[in-house]
Amino acid sequence: MIGYPKYLNTKEDYLYVKENFPREDWEADFQLLLDTRMAWLSVGRLETPDAGITDETHKIVTVGDTDMSMGPVQYYQYEYREDPNCTLLRLGFTVSEVEAVLMQQTF
Repeated sequence: MIGYPKYLNTKEDYLYVKENFPREDWEADFQLLLDTRMAWLSVGRLETPDAGITDETHKIVTVGDTDMSMGPVQYYQYEYREDPNCTLLRLGFTVSEVEAVLMQQTF
């Protein structure tokens, strides 16, 4: 391999670039693992928008138009939480592992 890899597909890839490339090259990739671990995930369908919760971690999504051109209006409850399919978890990292790597000082 010549230069920094285009794709990091395994935990070992991340650990390899950390050990063999300057921090400027890999730091953004590790930060992206943390930045993309949270997502809006559907919790379920609601009969009315009043049946749901709306706050910092909950929202209601309306699908369809009131003129019924796209069919009946449907309401869905979404929650902002850790995505079980995020790259961080898929690769086998923990949040504390990645935070520790990013907190390390280089001299």
